[in-house]
Amino acid sequence: MAKISILTKRSVFLIFLASSAANPLFASTIYIYSASERYQKAPITQRDVQDALISKGLQNSIAAKKSQAMFKKSQNINSKLTHLYNNSGLGLSREKIIEAFAKYALFDKECDLNSYDSVVGFVQSITPNLTQTQLNSIKEIVKL
Repeated sequence: MAKISILTKRSVFLIFLASSAANPLFASTIYIYSASERYQKAPITQRDVQDALISKGLQNSIAAKKSQAMFKKSQNINSKLTHLYNNSGLGLSREKIIEAFAKYALFDKECDLNSYDSVVGFVQSITPNLTQTQLNSIKEIVKL
C-alpha cells in the first residue's frame, strides 16, 4: 500500500512538471484590443463635434449647423483631425481635439487644417508650449 502512494505522488509530480514545460510551446499569441484603443483609432466626425456642442448647452439644430459649417470648409478635415491624435509626437487625445474643435465651432473661428500656422494655433489652444518635435509633427500632418 505504501509503494502505491509513493508511486502516485511521484507520477502526479512528473505529469505536472511535463505539462508545465510543454504548455508554453502549444500556446498561441492572443491580441487583446481594449475598447479605448479601438475608440482612439476611430475618425473624428461632424457628429462628434455636434455632440460636444450639445454637451455645452447648444440646441440640436444650432449645434448641427455650427459643426456642419466647420466641416464644409475643408475637404479632408476628418483625416487631418484623425492624424492629429494618432501622431505620437503630438501626444493629443481624441477628446481634447474634439473639445478644442467644438470650441472653434462655437465661436465661429476659422481653422484651416491645410495651413501650418492655423494648425499650430489650433494645437497651441490645447497645449500652449510646443516643442520642436511637435512642430515637426505638425508640418508632416499639414503636408498630408
